[in-house]
Amino acid sequence: MALIREKDAEALRKLAEGMRSDIDLTLYTQRESPIVVPGVVPCESCEVTEQMVGELGTIVPKMRVNVLDLVEHRDEAERAGINRVPTMVLGGAAQKRVRFLGLPGGYEFPTFVKSVLEAGGAPDGLPDDVRKQLADAVKTPIDIKVFVTPT
Repeated sequence: MALIREKDAEALRKLAEGMRSDIDLTLYTQRESPIVVPGVVPCESCEVTEQMVGELGTIVPKMRVNVLDLVEHRDEAERAGINRVPTMVLGGAAQKRVRFLGLPGGYEFPTFVKSVLEAGGAPDGLPDDVRKQLADAVKTPIDIKVFVTPT
């Protein structure tokens, strides 16, 4: 059963038309093991996250999805600083600096979609004067973490 309704998929396709460039989305996940491995905690939301990202990848033509198992690709995950699953890393204009940890479901889904679209060069709606104020005020890189919890 699809997670994204057809009506919503059509709206997403229309929004995706504003993307000017392709983006890569890398999903670090952990596939279910047929055996219990000591020290490895099963991921309860990885399967549904992979399904959601896969569906979004078929809806948004400029988004390429790459799924990596954290156990099988441990070295690559360590180089990328990934130690939790599921983690989605956005490429494109986001330059792999935008990450989502956990399932971006419910109220988090629109924020996730907007981030995907903006990473692909879709307009962000920020007025030019605000953009200039930010550029003038922020002179060093900033690490912003936003934490959300299901309600």
